[in-house]
Amino acid sequence: MTVYQPREDSRLLAKKILEMNLDGENCLDMGTGTGIIAEKMVKSGAEKVLAVDVNPEAVEEASDKLGKHDNTEVKSSDLFENVEGNFDLIAFNPPYLPGDDLDEDLEGREIWRGGDSGEEFTEEFLETAEDYLAENGRILFVVSSLSDFDTDQYEIVDTKQLWFEDIYLLKAGNF
Repeated sequence: MTVYQPREDSRLLAKKILEMNLDGENCLDMGTGTGIIAEKMVKSGAEKVLAVDVNPEAVEEASDKLGKHDNTEVKSSDLFENVEGNFDLIAFNPPYLPGDDLDEDLEGREIWRGGDSGEEFTEEFLETAEDYLAENGRILFVVSSLSDFDTDQYEIVDTKQLWFEDIYLLKAGNF
């Protein structure tokens, strides 16, 4: 597997996390990759940060990056499989691009393919994420205009326009 390296989508999410006051909050960085979002959560004052990823290489890379922080834990988890507790903030930059089964030979496919239409993986995450929110908890997540994801039921927090797509940072829950 390949570890997803921070790009425009990660930077959009990281920028928002840095603008937030997370003092005393319990946060979850779903699909941590390199650990950049978890690191920003710590910098914004989070009391505790759990960073998870299904990719063993990402878990190792994030562990190396976050190991100096006493209030972080990194572990392997396929979405919420190994996650316990409730979180004030759950952040996720999921694989969100469309790709069909014919793309299976493309290298790194697991870090960008969100399903045939690009929305399936994000929808699966959202179906379960609410069960892990603390009272007044919120979710920040990233989607692409290239997927069929319906953004109408979420508030668009920020947008990054690229020449080939728009990247949306969406929120669910209470702010």
